[in-house]
Amino acid sequence: MHWRDRFDPVQLLLDFMAKGPMTELGTEEDGEGRTAWLATGFDEVRHVLGSDKFSSRLLYGGTASGITFPGFITQYDPPEHTRLRRVLSPAFSVRRMERFRSQVEQVVEDTLDAIDSIGGPLDFVPHFGWAIATTATCDFLGIPRDDQTELSRSLHASRAERSGTRRVAAGNRYMTYMSQNTARTRRDPGDDMLGVVVREHGDEITDSELTGLAAFVMGAGGDQVARFLAAGAWLMVEAPEQFDLLREKPDVIPDWLEEMVRYLSTSEKLTPRIATEDVRIGDSLVKAGDTVTCSLIGVNRRDFPAPEDRFDITRPKTPHVAWGHGIHHCLGRPLADLIFRVAIPALATRFPKLRLAEPDREIKLGPPPFDVKALPLDW
Repeated sequence: MHWRDRFDPVQLLLDFMAKGPMTELGTEEDGEGRTAWLATGFDEVRHVLGSDKFSSRLLYGGTASGITFPGFITQYDPPEHTRLRRVLSPAFSVRRMERFRSQVEQVVEDTLDAIDSIGGPLDFVPHFGWAIATTATCDFLGIPRDDQTELSRSLHASRAERSGTRRVAAGNRYMTYMSQNTARTRRDPGDDMLGVVVREHGDEITDSELTGLAAFVMGAGGDQVARFLAAGAWLMVEAPEQFDLLREKPDVIPDWLEEMVRYLSTSEKLTPRIATEDVRIGDSLVKAGDTVTCSLIGVNRRDFPAPEDRFDITRPKTPHVAWGHGIHHCLGRPLADLIFRVAIPALATRFPKLRLAEPDREIKLGPPPFDVKALPLDW
């Protein structure tokens, strides 16, 4: 149900959405009687994500059963989550983002220069999405430029390799590097994100948490931001009139970004939340132990296929949950927001005639989250 029909929800999800804001997906046949729910209503999703009656820990099933990966803040509950979020927040302050802006602008400019020098047609997934996202995120984390290519390759392979053995091997290389980087940061903290955490709160965070944090931020920044940039470039060639407006009226950028984030919803769902006690969500009684999957695309595209859902940067702001809600509201939003604000307008300005290199060729998507496999563009 979390796949896409181009930019839109697939019919299966639409069918669930039509049944109501809370859908009972089924009950496990393990004697425990746990029920799986799907939340697609705006109020219902905000209720689940904002309630202290739900846990984010991976309590049931899979290899991570009953554990929290150190540093992966989305899997923490209070009070541990409160501590870790407090430790990390200064690294994402508005002042630090403004200081980092010039660095992101240089990354984007260098990337677009490289694209122009190579010439079209060119696949914008690696050359635009991954190039900007991984470089900017590595710079933010303080990863040396000489190490960035191999680290990014390991991250991508840990998620994209078809062979399970190769995925595990790539993941091990990735985490080994992050562990080594933690040791370097402890010895000599710089002005990067990890350095700020170590200098200001070094005694409040363990090495394993610091390593996991770096891996988590790199994974989110290098992967999810790259997916958004690729999807954004695709949307640009599908809705050129909207990006003409962006070029003509730069003051619309804040509204444009909110609308684009809502419309694309590249992170279409969240890890299921587990009820720690019985709780009523709307008309549904969710019992202790039940899981609720919150469909962000279901909320953000709730008017599809009505005209009210079309991509329109001039529309009044539509409430959305693309960044999550509650205590787990995306901590890295300031960084992602900065990269989006710089990269997409720069692309629209630099390549105003951007177009599909093969108009009759279907753009293929991989498994969720929103994964454009290849995007050959020309200009």
